[in-house]
Amino acid sequence: MRKLIFTTIALCFLIAPAVAAQTPVIKQISESEFRKLVWDYTKSPAVKLQSRLPVIIDFFATWCRPCKELSPSIDRLQKEYAGKLIIYRVDVDKDRALAEKMNIQAMPTLLFINTKNQKSETVGLISYDELKKAAIQKLQIKK
Repeated sequence: MRKLIFTTIALCFLIAPAVAAQTPVIKQISESEFRKLVWDYTKSPAVKLQSRLPVIIDFFATWCRPCKELSPSIDRLQKEYAGKLIIYRVDVDKDRALAEKMNIQAMPTLLFINTKNQKSETVGLISYDELKKAAIQKLQIKK
């Protein structure tokens, strides 16, 4: 019995990293990371995406209820479209300068940048279906 329990626990420790590696995590980024990973607006006022994949940036606030309600949909989209897009989060209270530079007026705001350097956004709480439709259209990704 001890051997069975030990083997089961050992398997859990071996499998857990593999499962975690398959679950994409949405990274919260700072202004300097934004310039490095998304678009260095200090070098180019015109959008110039730094990534080979299209990007969604979720501008949120920790106190914002609609932001909290939208978060599971964003996580779901990241999982469904892993390898086809990248999603980052920016806390507007921690990175006010970036929020101002991107002209963020309300939360949640989702900033979409496709690989053709076209920028668009949605403001406010939207359903998962609306989010998915917006991502497909604005980022020009395939289902």
